[in-house]
Amino acid sequence: MLTTRTNEKDQNLVNVDPLRRFLALDYAESADLRNSPQQERSRLSLETILRVCGEIIDETGHAGVTTAEVAKRAEMAIGTVYRFFPDRVALMLGVFDYMTKRYIEMCIEALEAAEPTTWTQTFEILTDTNVLARRTVPGYRATQYRVLADEESQEKYSLRTTSYVDAVVGQLAQFGLPEDAAWSARVAVAIELSRSLQRLAFDAESDGDPWLLDEARKVAITYLETQLAAR
Repeated sequence: MLTTRTNEKDQNLVNVDPLRRFLALDYAESADLRNSPQQERSRLSLETILRVCGEIIDETGHAGVTTAEVAKRAEMAIGTVYRFFPDRVALMLGVFDYMTKRYIEMCIEALEAAEPTTWTQTFEILTDTNVLARRTVPGYRATQYRVLADEESQEKYSLRTTSYVDAVVGQLAQFGLPEDAAWSARVAVAIELSRSLQRLAFDAESDGDPWLLDEARKVAITYLETQLAAR
């Protein structure tokens, strides 16, 4: 039987390498970006497009996103948007990547500041940071809902979510937890449990229902503890 919350391995410093490796992933070959920005001006244009798209998602949902509206709000030619994204679906995936990487950056900051000494503390920080991102990062909340209908886009979405699960598994492994495929599947379930409850919390109240947010943290950790005890 593996260790649970009461006797986890202590560490003095947190290692965030699994999350940094996630940030280093490049999905350009997935055909989302027509052109990767090479100069500072192009990079700023791309970030503006993604930020504006996130703001539109916050205001009107995914249905309100069009390349024409993004170009108008970003005060740039529509050709600039098409220079980076061939279509609306690619733009939506670009926003998903942008928001997810911003969330990971926030997780790294939070973990380095808190220096958790147990896997449960680490998972709580990841969960709480997801809540913070929903509240503070424009467009992030809407990226928690799947809206990509075609099979190719779903495959790209799955690639990204699998990479995130791998990063979380790597973070938790520092405290003696498994890294095999069966355990990764259970971590994926825990993440989805937490996010589903968070969706309910933010549907109930604009800033998130406090009780449901607390449940989002506790239910996922209890599930993982139960799975650990059964191994």
